[in-house]
Amino acid sequence: MSGSDPIIEESQPAKRGKGRGGNFFAVDRDVWERLWDVTTSNRFNLVSAYLVLSAGTGSDHQLSKWSTKACERHIGIGKPRAKVAVDELIEHGLAEHTEQSTRAFPQYRLQAVPLESDPIFLPIAVVTGLDVEASILRRIREAGDPLLLRMLVDLYGLIQVDATFGIPISALSQIPLEDYPARKVFEVGVHAIWAVRLSGTKTAGGKWTEPHRPKGHKTWENFWARVAVLENIGAIWYEPWAFDGAADDAEPLFPVDSDAVPGGKKEPEISDLMQIMYEAAEALTEDKTYLLDRYGEDLLVSLALHRQAPSIRGVARMRIEADTPGRRLSYRKRHTQIEVYQSGYAQMLRDVLDGNYSRPMNTAIPVNL
Repeated sequence: MSGSDPIIEESQPAKRGKGRGGNFFAVDRDVWERLWDVTTSNRFNLVSAYLVLSAGTGSDHQLSKWSTKACERHIGIGKPRAKVAVDELIEHGLAEHTEQSTRAFPQYRLQAVPLESDPIFLPIAVVTGLDVEASILRRIREAGDPLLLRMLVDLYGLIQVDATFGIPISALSQIPLEDYPARKVFEVGVHAIWAVRLSGTKTAGGKWTEPHRPKGHKTWENFWARVAVLENIGAIWYEPWAFDGAADDAEPLFPVDSDAVPGGKKEPEISDLMQIMYEAAEALTEDKTYLLDRYGEDLLVSLALHRQAPSIRGVARMRIEADTPGRRLSYRKRHTQIEVYQSGYAQMLRDVLDGNYSRPMNTAIPVNL
């Protein structure tokens, strides 16, 4: 499994409050903020211990039998230091012993996640690791920067339930090359071909960046250094997507694979879409295909002539994904959008081969999907 492939922690059906629950856990956003405000002797140990205890909860996201031993096993905090952290959680009311808890077999009750809240969902594998692979949380601990842990969880909290299942492009993304904005290559009938090019440059914004940009500091050096560490340890990656415009609130159209842009991954479904898109572009240019040869480093996107210029962005994605209902919804949307654009380009190709240049490509999502 490469570092740019998402790893999915799949959930199993379970009754709320019963059994082990799915392979993800929930952290209340208010509790998450409190963890960074309460007094502690070691912020890193305190926050890490809370995440370990949370990862040990069942489907109620509240009762946990994981304790100092789990802290030592999964993230490398020695039991004496882990005990201090757990005691501080109890002192601050973030956890408590249950009636069944004993010294030999501790059990904790965390603050309940309100049913009406919008919690942060984290995959258990972030704490436990996968197979023989050290966990992301252990790797972050080895880096020795508590705010690196904050950045990781904050990113999970930013994930949006759309076809990308990624971080909003306004919050963190790769951007197009400034020297190569969207360029119209060719137009015929009701169709236009656009060239777009992705860079390795990244941009970020929003309130979530503030803890990494101390007041009085004009530089983003600390912020980008932490982003780089998360990339290096395999916590985040970037998936290229075509968007319907250059604005930060543009709508995602479809993902792009490795044959089209650097950084894209090879996925049969996406590769098929890229193939039919290029075939449509070649058909549109007819005997002027030499025009396309000038844009060998670009992604060529054919759209209806009335549409605004498209853009390309690298969507920040989490490498380990929790298989929540939101994630499943996002991947249905993703699959549907790929199918719709495949169908649209296939129809465009058939029309052009029949000499019909007057029907715009239909990319409307069927209402029953």
